[in-house]
Amino acid sequence: MQVFNEDLNDILARAEADLLALKHARLFVTGGTGYIGRWLLATLCRANRVLSLDLRMTVLSRDPAKFKATDAEIANDPAIEWLHGDVLDFPYPAGTFTHVLHAATDVIAANSALDTFDVTVAGTRRVLDLSRVSGAQRLMHLSSGAVYGRIPHDIDRVPETYCGASDVGEIGAAYGIGKHAAEWLCNTYASQGGADAVSARIFAQLGPFLALDKQFAAGNFILDALEHRPFLIKGDGTPLRSYMYSTDLVVWLLAIFVRGQSGRSYNVGSDEAVSIRDLATHVAKVAGRVFPDIQVLGTPIAGAPPERYVPAINRARDELGLNIAVSLDQGLRRTIDWYRSRFSRVSS
Repeated sequence: MQVFNEDLNDILARAEADLLALKHARLFVTGGTGYIGRWLLATLCRANRVLSLDLRMTVLSRDPAKFKATDAEIANDPAIEWLHGDVLDFPYPAGTFTHVLHAATDVIAANSALDTFDVTVAGTRRVLDLSRVSGAQRLMHLSSGAVYGRIPHDIDRVPETYCGASDVGEIGAAYGIGKHAAEWLCNTYASQGGADAVSARIFAQLGPFLALDKQFAAGNFILDALEHRPFLIKGDGTPLRSYMYSTDLVVWLLAIFVRGQSGRSYNVGSDEAVSIRDLATHVAKVAGRVFPDIQVLGTPIAGAPPERYVPAINRARDELGLNIAVSLDQGLRRTIDWYRSRFSRVSS
């Protein structure tokens, strides 16, 4: 837990002013048990104690008992009240809220395209209706870089002003199309007297609690390294991605939540591009794999430019004064150290 505690302390030091702006806040939170939600809850609980914020949070979850069994320290924090329910039809809790943090997502769940779209769009509308009846003043919606669809090869880093979108002919585009529609809903509610709303378009992330056995390349490679397996790349290894460490992620989200301009979307991610093949090399080096077995199953097409999924972050830098404080290798080191400590506790 040392890495995690150090990271939380780092977040509090860097985001103290934004956290103090949440003093006496009453938050309604969805998605609090996912990777990002867990980090946000842990940060808010720590800040509540250290900075005497007098925060109260109502957290919606389909299975609070499961989270309490795995993350008891966060789940049993006295600042949190759990609401059992689904984002599509949860019962509205009594009372008022000053802030709404809508982090529910379906990016990992193996649902159908229609289910994914419904959770993303209809779920967001229900949260917006709750924010309206509860008198919330501020809402942050966690969106995704998937709203941009396939990014043209001549765009090195995609800005928020790029108006491309997912191909409606692709059934698998339900998540990106849904997030785009959800952003529109947030902005429309805000323009019609609802809570001020901001959207954070999340790109690839890295850090403790990241799933190691899902569709995240960094997590897959870390698991390969820890279990001394070959690094398996099913594609050709050329796609370019970028990876933001969890402390930067939380600092950025808090700034956007508190200071972002209503009706505006902000890219949240690193702008340091790295290919999937090179990412495997970075993970192997940081993990101490001297002669890694990196297997690339696909073959690059000669002359074809690589697929890119890297954000431009000028808006966050210029408007909110944000920056990337943790490099890729530093983030990998801290993530691998954290997982090694967990593996050693399990094996012992």
